Amino acid sequence: MWKDLNYAWQEALSLAWESFKKDTIPIGAVIVDENGKIISRGRNRIFDTTSNNPLAGTGMAHAETTAMLNLKREEHLNIKKYTLYTTMEPCPMCFGAMVMVGIRNIKYAARDGYAGATELNDKTKYINSKNMNFSRENEELEAFQICLQSAYEYKRQHIAQAVLDSWSEYCSDGVLLAKGLNEEGYFRNALSMQKPIEEIYDEIISRLSKGERFEKII
Repeated sequence: MWKDLNYAWQEALSLAWESFKKDTIPIGAVIVDENGKIISRGRNRIFDTTSNNPLAGTGMAHAETTAMLNLKREEHLNIKKYTLYTTMEPCPMCFGAMVMVGIRNIKYAARDGYAGATELNDKTKYINSKNMNFSRENEELEAFQICLQSAYEYKRQHIAQAVLDSWSEYCSDGVLLAKGLNEEGYFRNALSMQKPIEEIYDEIISRLSKGERFEKII
């Protein structure tokens, strides 16, 4: 549940929810230094028309890239000891950016069967030489992120079924529950009621733990 998450994950999920509220892809990321202090935050801004972030509105405005954008080389000499937390497995672009920026430790909440790129970690001698460390946190975080991101896909005018199918391979429960929650207007109500992310997280995890599926909801 929310109280069991460390602060970095709470912040990353809060940023993902902020992106959802801005009608863009709900992915959030934070970077912590070697002492565990959050030094940079980022969220997806691809479809965020209200943002003044220099990457906003471009295909490069991923959560991870907007977080790394703030890291000036001369100000972060220990960057190899930093850890980037992201709510979704990094894509090829973000994977490459992490390699080149110098971040060596990456934790992600959910696997991305559609655009995830952690499999690239051992594909070249150059990448191998960087000793990149990727780890997925746990099933609960993955289920929540997949549910939230699937809910975003379901409410779009043009549903990307191939994307949903790829996520179902790893977390069908999250995808199915998202469909049901959208049908019952859960996220629409959450937005209108201005529910905090911690309440949304606990409610969704509770429903997932009870084994709720779309078929049961409707």
